[in-house]
Amino acid sequence: MKKVRQIAAMIGIVLLFGMYAVTFIAAMGRSETARSLFLGSLACTVLVPVFLYVLLLAAKAVKPDKSPVVDTVIFDVGGVLVDFPWIRYPYMIDISDEAREYIMEHVIECDIWAECDLGNESFEALVQKFIALGPQYAAEIRELIENMYTCITVNPFTESWIRGLKSRGYQVYILSNWSEHAYEKCTENGVLDFIHLTDGCLWSFKVHQRKPDVVIYKMLLEKFGIDPKRAVFIDDNPENIAAAGKCGIGGILYESYEKTVTRLAEIGVRV
Repeated sequence: MKKVRQIAAMIGIVLLFGMYAVTFIAAMGRSETARSLFLGSLACTVLVPVFLYVLLLAAKAVKPDKSPVVDTVIFDVGGVLVDFPWIRYPYMIDISDEAREYIMEHVIECDIWAECDLGNESFEALVQKFIALGPQYAAEIRELIENMYTCITVNPFTESWIRGLKSRGYQVYILSNWSEHAYEKCTENGVLDFIHLTDGCLWSFKVHQRKPDVVIYKMLLEKFGIDPKRAVFIDDNPENIAAAGKCGIGGILYESYEKTVTRLAEIGVRV
């Protein structure tokens, strides 16, 4: 579409320049032919831009900016719109090698993290559960849990990605597993400011459900009136993509921004 516009603009400039030249020359003459050329040139000066505008509309109808199939893009947050290196975080804090080794083995990938996403218990109650995994490292575990959100950073393409989709008429939503503590802290420090560019968000801790349970996908569809057949979900977890498919939502496994944009283009969604 961009190339068509550029070509049309160049043609229009050449034609308009030519007509103004003819108008100028015609105005210098006094014959009836000169008068006809003068009036014809003036008429074309108006008609050609109208013709070019109609041509652009026709080109847009043939190849519209917005996909005729997909009208909604749903994003995961962690690992897609933000970088959240939580597995590496124990190496970013000042703790002993012994504590770090214990945390990596017993804490960093334990099931309690899923409980954090559900938001059914207070933050302190969850911290105590983590500490119970290794009471001898209570201080180090608390430091990890309380400050892990500080390693979250927004990806450089996030805002422009959302804005680009919105400018083309797509609905943009967020569906993410997220703890209340991290949400509050990241809202305070501005990391999640980009969510205001979207049409809506559904966070696991707010509805006490989490991916890949299909319940949370159905909640999203119902809450925002999304047609699953016209939606695509972007997530970095294959299980979450598979769960979306069970609800009739198309999915793209996020590997990188470039690969995802290419995959979107294949289904007619351009940024």
